[in-house]
Order: sequence, then C-alpha cells, then structure tokens
Amino acid sequence: MESTIIAEISRMDLQDLSPPPVASVTNVKHLSSYNWIEGHTSTIVVPGSPPLWSAPKGSRQLNKDSGLFYIDQNGARHPDSPLEPLFRALYIMNPSFDIRSVDIITDRNNIRKLLSFVNPNLTPNQIETFAMGIEVTRKTAIFCREEPATTRFIGPHEFRGYGHEFEKAYTTSQIRGSTGNHGIISYQFGGLKFIVRHEIDAYVAADTTSFSSNKAEDDPLSGIMGTLSLFSASNPLEATSTTSKLIVKEEGRMVPLESVLEIKTRTSNKPLQIQEVAPQLWVSQTSKLVRAYHNRGRFQEPIVEDVGAHIKKWEELNQRDLKRLAALIGKIITVVKTAGGNATVRYDGGNKLVVCKAEKKKMLPNFMYSKWAGMSESGAALTADHDTEAERFIQVADQVETRAAEKYLAGNKGKYEIHGDVPYSDVISFGVDNGFRQFFRRMPTQLSQYRVLCDSLDSLAIDVTEGRNIRGIMEDMRKGKGDWDPEERREIEGQKSLARDSAFRLLYMFLKSDTRDSNAAYNAALFVVSHGRIFKYKTRKMVREAFEERFRLSEKQRKGLDKWPVKKSFSAGSQEDDATTEVEEDMYFDSDISF
Repeated sequence: MESTIIAEISRMDLQDLSPPPVASVTNVKHLSSYNWIEGHTSTIVVPGSPPLWSAPKGSRQLNKDSGLFYIDQNGARHPDSPLEPLFRALYIMNPSFDIRSVDIITDRNNIRKLLSFVNPNLTPNQIETFAMGIEVTRKTAIFCREEPATTRFIGPHEFRGYGHEFEKAYTTSQIRGSTGNHGIISYQFGGLKFIVRHEIDAYVAADTTSFSSNKAEDDPLSGIMGTLSLFSASNPLEATSTTSKLIVKEEGRMVPLESVLEIKTRTSNKPLQIQEVAPQLWVSQTSKLVRAYHNRGRFQEPIVEDVGAHIKKWEELNQRDLKRLAALIGKIITVVKTAGGNATVRYDGGNKLVVCKAEKKKMLPNFMYSKWAGMSESGAALTADHDTEAERFIQVADQVETRAAEKYLAGNKGKYEIHGDVPYSDVISFGVDNGFRQFFRRMPTQLSQYRVLCDSLDSLAIDVTEGRNIRGIMEDMRKGKGDWDPEERREIEGQKSLARDSAFRLLYMFLKSDTRDSNAAYNAALFVVSHGRIFKYKTRKMVREAFEERFRLSEKQRKGLDKWPVKKSFSAGSQEDDATTEVEEDMYFDSDISF
C-alpha cells in the first residue's frame, strides 16, 4: 500500500520557519544507562556499565575488523520495540520520572541525520538516504530509527578499518556477556526538552556510584513490573511480564557523563579534525575523545582528550544551522500531530524531507503508555486531562499485569485456567499441559484456524514465546537434531519435543508479532521445512504458510524453500508423535545457514 504524503519540507523552507533565539544545549542530566547481554532472549542490564578504558603501554599491532557487527543493536535485538529498553532503564533509575514534561525522545542517530539534512557539509561523508518513524503521545514525540539493515557482516577479505578490534584491545568489559552500552541523557535545546539515547564506547576511571534501586513505593505499576520482569544478581526472579518480551536485570554502576568517551580510529596520514566528529559529540554531550592513529594496523599509544571546550565552540560557530535544526524538529512534530500522531519522515536524496502518514503498531508495549496518564497513590488513573486512549492503556496494563502476577505466584509452571467459552479451549488445555507441539496434531490444517487459536491464547494471557525472539526459537529448534558422539561411537538423540514446541512458537510469532527481522524469520522457516525427520507434515505445512503470509519472499528465498516440498507421508510414524528413533542424516546443509 502506498504511503500518503502529508507534508514536504525543503531546505529552502527552513529559512521561513521560526527558529529559537538561541540554539544551545543546557540543563544536561545523565538519567540512566544499560547494556545488552548476549543470550537467547532480549536481555538488558541496568544501569550496566561501559567498558573501562585500559590502554596498554606502547604500540600494538591489531587485526582488521571482521565478523558480524551491529548497525542498530536495539533494532536488531528487540525489533518489536527498539525504544522499550530506553523506557525500562529510565524508570528503573528514576521511578517517579514525569515523561509528560518531555517533548522529544530519540536516538542520537536521528538528530545527526536531521542535522545532516539541514547542512550536508556538517557530515564528513556524503549524506545518505534515511527514514525514521514518529509517534506523538500527548505532547511527547517519539522518534524511532528505521534502518534497512540492523547488522553488517564484514567478510575476511573485506576492509572496514580497525575500530572494533581497537575497542576490544584497549578497553575492558565491566559486565559479563555485554555486547554494548547505551546512555540516556536529557537536556533543553531550542525551547524543547529532549531525551537522547546514545551508544557509549568506554569510560575513563573516575568516581562511580554503585547502583541501588530507589523504586517508589507509591508507584504500583513500577512495583509489579519490578516483581515480574526484573532480575537482580542477589535475588533473581524467573518471571517476565506477559506484555513484554524484554528481560531486565538490575546490575552495574552508574558512570558520570563527564567520564564517558568516544573512540575514533584513523590512519595516521589522515588526521581526524574535531569538526568531523563534533556533531556526534554535541548531540550526546560527550566531552572525552580518543583519536587513535595507526599505520597498517599498528597503533601508537593513544591519549584521552577533553574536548568539551571544542564542542562548545563548535556550537557557537554553528548557531544558524542549529537554530534551523530546532525549527525543523518543531515543524515535524506539528505536522505529525495534525496527521493523527503517527508518521514516517523520509529523505530519498535531493533537497527535501517527505512526511508520510503511517499505519503502524504502537512503538511501546501498552503498559508503558500509562506513564503519560499519571497515577494516584492508590494506583488509579488520575482523571485530569485524560484522553480515552490513555485510559484504555491503563486498563490493559492493570489486566495483563494482574494475570502475570497470578501466573508468577502460582509457580510460573504453565498452570493456566482455561475457560470453556474460548475457541479451541480443549485443544489449548491439552497443549498447555503436554506441549505446544500438540496443537499441530489436533488442529485442522487451515491457517485461518491457527489465527483463531492464537487469539484464544492471547485472550487467556498464555505466554507462548516465554521471552524468546526468533533467534532464541531457532536455537531451541536446532536442539532437535541428533549429534554423533565420537567417544561413545553412537548417535545422541536430539531434543525433538523441544524443537517441535518451538516450531509452534515460531508460527505464533509469524501470526501475532510485528517482528521485522525477515532474514532470521526465513532461516527459521527454512530450518523447519527442510528437517522432515524432526518436523512432520502438518508442522512444516503450517509454518511455511504462516511465513509466506507474513513476509514477502524474494525469488531466491522461494527457491530455497521449494527445495524442500511439503508433502504428506502415509508411512508409519508419520504422525506428530513425541517419540522417534529416526536418525538425522547430514544432508540438510542448505538449511544450516549461519545464525
């Protein structure tokens, strides 16, 4: 469906907007931070910690970067709601924070893109096309990155510099399993209050504040979320809110904003000028910089520079462009508000931005929107200045969180109360008690009926995915494959029941989630349809149909799936049984795509 263009903003139009008298960043506060943790499920640690700057003495030879790297780690690890980690981390460290006082919530990357549109000369490289989603709730505009790809793979014969290898060699991780740290700051700019999330490369040793939770006793929503969704190193809870798939652990140390630093690597014959990096440092108010120079990968001993004065000077010298940036952001918010509060801003090259009306799911889990409504001491929604949507979100939050609490207190062992008045209640009851794989045995092979089944599961607040994303589901499905033990000289049977349960979780995600990781989804679907010794006819048929309905296949993807035609077998043992003595042959190499 074609997008409806609701406004176009050219660079010439910026001259006619009403800019603020001064465009300076003031009242900077470091609100929170978090680390992404490697794992099967989307997991963050709050406040976490950036790596510690720990440069070795003398020069050092490094290998060039290679492997898989993140372009947008939040979008890659939590595609259903890339901004949710920001809010969860914010309210853990600031339980009574008034989000209604904020005008804009965004990633640093979005502001840099808009600034590059205002003046392309402020970016060291040629300005690229970009897009960002915008959602307005009350007076607050949420800007969300929309990247064509959230990861990048650097092959062994490609050259993309030494930046990642340098960070590994010259910093020390402070959080076990961390894959990156993000800081969350607030400030005033152009008459607007911003909350900005940005990636932090490292920090220099200084006084740090040990983390201790200060949750307000009069914030019942935060309290129940803490009980249901938060892990603590001293008292871990094996529970997750049914309204969110994001796992949160409380751990780490709050690092002062003045201690964080940005790392840039550059060949020694091309010195990095401060004006090349100043826009990035200005947006995140980062005052420490490491400019690391190398000759064919041999780095000289780098130093940490305090460039705060340089950033302030840059701000003074670029007032015209910064005033236009503030005016542009204000214009975009006004346009989106008048268009219903949901839009996409797109730059396709040339001299104009295009604002298109968007029909998308909410950027945050429903329970998060209650923060804009305000809560009384008893937990009831305040009646002043409430809109219908906010009240509805509060009601949803109360209902689903109550169900989640009841589930946790019952032991979180899958003991759900199945009401007979929902469709397929008998099938659901059996499947919950005996494994989700049973749904494939008892349901008709019609995708429309699986939608009804999934709706019933949702109405009963049954947590089908249990916090897994597609990659976590894929790992569980892989466990269904047998493995040869060279010492015992025999086949070790795979966990086929786990794999088959996970296949239903995959189908559920295809039908019910808004996941955007189409490559991961394709790999998972291909794994199912190509492993007929693990997944029987009904499973493979329904997973493929759900995938094809949810995603637009490329010709290459269709050919890949067609290599494994889904045909019904009438041989013995072809039903969806739990036990099997079949051995997985090493013949499905096309499906074993690196994940």
